[in-house]
Amino acid sequence: MNNSFKYFALSMLLVAMTGCTAGDITQAGGTLPNEAPMNSMGGQLCSGKTFSNMITVGMYQDDGPATEEIVYMLTKPATTTVTIKAVPSPALATKYNEENNTDMKEFPVENVTFENGGSLTVPTGKKISETIGVTLSPEGLEAGTLYLLAITLEQDFAGIDLQATKQVIYYRIGFMEKITTCNPEGEWDTQEIPPLLPDLTSVFYVNTEVYQPSIAAAWAVQVDWWQLFSLGNIVNLKRATIGYDVASQRASLELGSDLSYVLEHRDKYIRHLQEYERKVCLCIENGGQGVGFCNMNDNQITDFVRQVKAVVERYYLDGVNLWDDDSKYSKAGMPELSTTSYPLLIRKLREALPPDKLLTLVDKGNATEYFYDVAKCGGVEVGKYIDYAWHGYFSPTEELQIINPNPEGSAQAYSKYTRKPIAGLNETYYGNVNVPCYSGNSPGPVLKELASKTIAQWRTKGGKKNNIMVYGSDLIGNEYGGYETAVLAMLEPIANFMDDGNGWDFENNDFLWGSAFYSGHWLDWTLNVGPEKDHYKKDW
Repeated sequence: MNNSFKYFALSMLLVAMTGCTAGDITQAGGTLPNEAPMNSMGGQLCSGKTFSNMITVGMYQDDGPATEEIVYMLTKPATTTVTIKAVPSPALATKYNEENNTDMKEFPVENVTFENGGSLTVPTGKKISETIGVTLSPEGLEAGTLYLLAITLEQDFAGIDLQATKQVIYYRIGFMEKITTCNPEGEWDTQEIPPLLPDLTSVFYVNTEVYQPSIAAAWAVQVDWWQLFSLGNIVNLKRATIGYDVASQRASLELGSDLSYVLEHRDKYIRHLQEYERKVCLCIENGGQGVGFCNMNDNQITDFVRQVKAVVERYYLDGVNLWDDDSKYSKAGMPELSTTSYPLLIRKLREALPPDKLLTLVDKGNATEYFYDVAKCGGVEVGKYIDYAWHGYFSPTEELQIINPNPEGSAQAYSKYTRKPIAGLNETYYGNVNVPCYSGNSPGPVLKELASKTIAQWRTKGGKKNNIMVYGSDLIGNEYGGYETAVLAMLEPIANFMDDGNGWDFENNDFLWGSAFYSGHWLDWTLNVGPEKDHYKKDW
């Protein structure tokens, strides 16, 4: 894809991170730089939503027309009423493609409707016109095609020094059709996308530096040999981190270029997941800058929460997953760790986010080990402010760890790690099982079999208190080849986790076969034909 037409994610995020929400991002009516001759007046056609004149618009099937806003701004107050007319310009769209080596299709002019006929009026003594709407219709658009629309002025007018580059706005427009079918067995096998597996809350992670989020919709589970169900109730997108500027002492939300691109193109990469009842959330990790969840002061926390809220609202995300790696605080000159910082961040996030947004966290190491003690947390009962938590102890080279936190923090039957309960969080909201992505190479197959056995034993002994099953490893395609892919191996322990699945016969030291059959599967047959056909790898 040619990147000469830059999407405006970074500029918009800079605005959001200074304290604005999505609704605050409007065109300021301030002073334009006067690049016209000293005695002349300059003017500029502007978007009513952003300072950029290159704008990305996503259109989605069944959403109907999209509406943008335009406004005209002068460098000096008008000495008399100024009226101009905005019109689409196919010629400028063609010229842009030629000059920038792009190949975007011309957006149909008949699909463009201007409020007030496109007229913009700057009253005498004013520098800015009223804002008018530009309606873009999706009628007849081709799915997956990039369109380009240029809007400019119909004619020049006296008294205004018109710089050509300031009299045009470019819209890069994409249209996405809803995806309603899948092909589990081949191109010939077209089925309606199945619902999520009942009685299971499965949690996935997708690293956008490598894969598209849609990989979460490609994996499934087969039940009783014939029925397929989708997986991934919660899909956490990586990699967002906490950055830190030493000079300003500001902790910032860093999205990175890959995650920024995915968010700016949410109709393509995220919308499909949400349509099928998945919750798509932002996973935030420490960035190794020395300042993170456990050592921010009150002002930094308030500022950081504002940034997170702006991103969640702007990109219609379903929540936030906090994942603190406490090994990244050892930088000289950085603030001391505090047991009150992280709890305060969690409380402020919960208070700032709408009630329907998820707030979840990964419980691991020193960062969260004191969450059982309300006094150490500055009076914050962490569990009252989060929806779910799960432990973060998983490794593709180690045996599966299953953790049931207990007040004593005493030894676990199925883990070498210990955790205490998070104060205020009922055990029905704590994920005990976090399944690694075991490789098809040794010792992966052996570890997979041990994982299945461990889950069956743990469930049979009454360790299961909820239906939460976490897959902490990043989802991948078929890097390992063959039927026994790593992800299929990761999914198959579902058979022993489900209430009607396999248990364990301790008397005979063997599986006790359940009343239902469960097996890892896919909803896209191309996952079974090797990585060369893996179209879920990032495509930007």
